[in-house]
Amino acid sequence: MTMEVEIVSRDTIKPSFPTPSHLKTYNLSYFDQSIPSDYLIPILLYYPKPNTSTTTTTTTTTTTTSTCLKESLSKCLTKFYPLAGRLKDDVSVDCNDAGVDYLEAKVTNCTLLDVITNPNAHSLRQLLPLDQPYTLESPLLLVRVNQFQCGGIAIGMCVSHKVSDVSSLSAFINGWSCATRGDSEVIAPHFELATLFPWKYENDDQGLEATDEGPSKYVVVAKRFVFNALDIARLREKARNVESPTRVELVSAFIWKRFIEWDRSRSYPTSKPYSAFHVVSLKKRRAPPLTKHSFGNMSTIVGALLTAENDDNDEYCSLVGKIRGAIRGIDGEFVKKLESGDEGHLKRYEAEIMQASQVGNEPIHFTSWCRFGFYDADFGWGRPVWVATISLEFPNLVRLMDTRSGDGIEAWVNMLEEDIEGFANDPELLAFA
Repeated sequence: MTMEVEIVSRDTIKPSFPTPSHLKTYNLSYFDQSIPSDYLIPILLYYPKPNTSTTTTTTTTTTTTSTCLKESLSKCLTKFYPLAGRLKDDVSVDCNDAGVDYLEAKVTNCTLLDVITNPNAHSLRQLLPLDQPYTLESPLLLVRVNQFQCGGIAIGMCVSHKVSDVSSLSAFINGWSCATRGDSEVIAPHFELATLFPWKYENDDQGLEATDEGPSKYVVVAKRFVFNALDIARLREKARNVESPTRVELVSAFIWKRFIEWDRSRSYPTSKPYSAFHVVSLKKRRAPPLTKHSFGNMSTIVGALLTAENDDNDEYCSLVGKIRGAIRGIDGEFVKKLESGDEGHLKRYEAEIMQASQVGNEPIHFTSWCRFGFYDADFGWGRPVWVATISLEFPNLVRLMDTRSGDGIEAWVNMLEEDIEGFANDPELLAFA
């Protein structure tokens, strides 16, 4: 079903209190500087019809849901003040309280149940505030509240990756929901990353250049595969020779395995190497770990390689072990070297990753959005019934997200339009997802 969505209002929401003068310049960390500015973290949270007569705050009983969301967003932005600013240069944000875009829309031809029962990654894009490409004058955060004809709500958000990673966006969303509920304590982020990692990134290919290059030469689409707790238990049994693999490691290795088999079925020679890359957050791997409300980017990429020389009969176990070893090789000592100012340490590591990428003929990329607490975002209406994302213009990219129960994984697989059907109809894949 093609959704019919109508924009009914467009506002700019500014912090409820001006940002103090000593906080007007927000310095970007090394990791922030190395990441493009585009809106690369789209998220959608779906809620049933709010029952304002039973909400826990006096504010929501005397104002509309719309007014309450705007007022609480304004309050939350005083804590997350860099999001209301604009990029000043490639190393800082001007915290000028210019505000964030806030749109309201109504979906006229379907209900919330229609969408979550038969989700389509391309159609879901209509619920996000992505009607304009990112430019250097764009807000750093875009918000869109979509009202379904049944009364259900979908809140869509996009944030500039230059200033925020997935964990930072989750902290903001949960801070906003706290403010909407009227909690006395609103989540306060910690802005220490620029102090820990202050040096300037010297890759001229990153920076602030806008990336709108016109129509893409290829079409990337996404399909969602759901692994419930039972599916993951079956994968764990298949990987019984690997010690204590996580859900993410099991599902990543399984999708990598099916990707390899799919490629082998259409390619020659079949002995070529295959590489898998995983984004790894460093915040919890620091000793001591940073708080979960530490704001900004702090991650690296790890790579695993399968070659004809190190292939074996139990290939799935081998792939689980390779991904597990790559991820767990990033430890406190790794972060300590970065924090000491050893920029060459990361440069050498990135060079190794690039080399692995060149060796692999058909690399596949993974990023995990699991355990970031998106399902904790209660605006006074209860937890989301579903948290989703959309397709991105990056082929062979897999984003892993929690199911609502917390013990499963939804894998959003982005592939070229001409490739996705062949991959998605793999019987072994469908036997587990």
